[in-house]
Amino acid sequence: MNSLEYITVSPPNGAVPLADLDGRPLPQDRVYQRNSFPLPGPGEVTGEIEVAFPGRRNRKLTPQRLARLEQVAEEIVLECAGNGRSLITPVVTGLEWGLGGVSPIRVGGVRLIDALGDIPDEVAEVVLTGFDRGAVRPEGEVHYQFSVPADLVRDGSALLVTRLGDEPLGLEHGGPVRFVLPGHYAMKSVKWLTRIEGVTAPFTGHFVNRYRYFGDKVFADGSPVAQIQVRSVIASPTDGERLAAGQTTITGSAWSGAGPVSRVDLSLDGDENWVEADVKPGSGRLAAVAWRHDLLVGPGEHTVMARATDVSGETQPLVSRWNREGYANNVVHRVRFLAV
Repeated sequence: MNSLEYITVSPPNGAVPLADLDGRPLPQDRVYQRNSFPLPGPGEVTGEIEVAFPGRRNRKLTPQRLARLEQVAEEIVLECAGNGRSLITPVVTGLEWGLGGVSPIRVGGVRLIDALGDIPDEVAEVVLTGFDRGAVRPEGEVHYQFSVPADLVRDGSALLVTRLGDEPLGLEHGGPVRFVLPGHYAMKSVKWLTRIEGVTAPFTGHFVNRYRYFGDKVFADGSPVAQIQVRSVIASPTDGERLAAGQTTITGSAWSGAGPVSRVDLSLDGDENWVEADVKPGSGRLAAVAWRHDLLVGPGEHTVMARATDVSGETQPLVSRWNREGYANNVVHRVRFLAV
């Protein structure tokens, strides 16, 4: 596997090379990084989490307490909401992610509801606060915070993650304890978790307000960015690669926050004809799938397109769907290669 491709170094924002996105869960040192603020230093985060809910005394969750609860493991996809932003026209501002702002991973930890016990009926949202902080406009200095609907905690979807792959969750990925909401874009998956709070009215923090759609043809203005949109990525060949003419294998991965990917189709003639690839299911409802297709290619330049469809029937668009911040651009992936 290859090293991450960094868009910024401070704070670290690094993309996964597309050749590594073959459907298998990535090891921790190859998982993409997305940070708004500087990372905590070693020893600054203890993993102790304050819990505050209306009508109840505040209490603490510790890593030791979490270790005594039922442990769960799940294969999921962690994806930045801005993944694919650089493929949008007209150009929008923000980190210029190609398609590497994503990682299929295996996480371990506990269900948040198991750690909390229950949630008062009057609680509408759960607010997660991370250790990291920095200056934003117009609020000034803030911690990274995000909220999720309380029902997504009550139903067991939300996780407190303490392991990534076969290792304890590292500091660079939000350890020792990180919040994760499988199937949703990763801005909700707050790192270096220090506080969990129940609120009875919608939370209006900086990042909740920032991650909303504006100018989108599908989502109404002000709609929150939420579920991961169906997407496929071509891992091989890579863009611009030279291959021997003849038998060629196209490989890649696909995923969706709505559930399993049901099919992946490929086209080598600009949308005139599509052929169905062989799909190997992932381990879990929200896991990435691996796909492949063998074909014969003659000498010359070729463009292959990959289009995924999920269990709900949603299919990737052939043209980028523009919105002001460039969120959730799941346009069909195209790769050009030369057969010689």
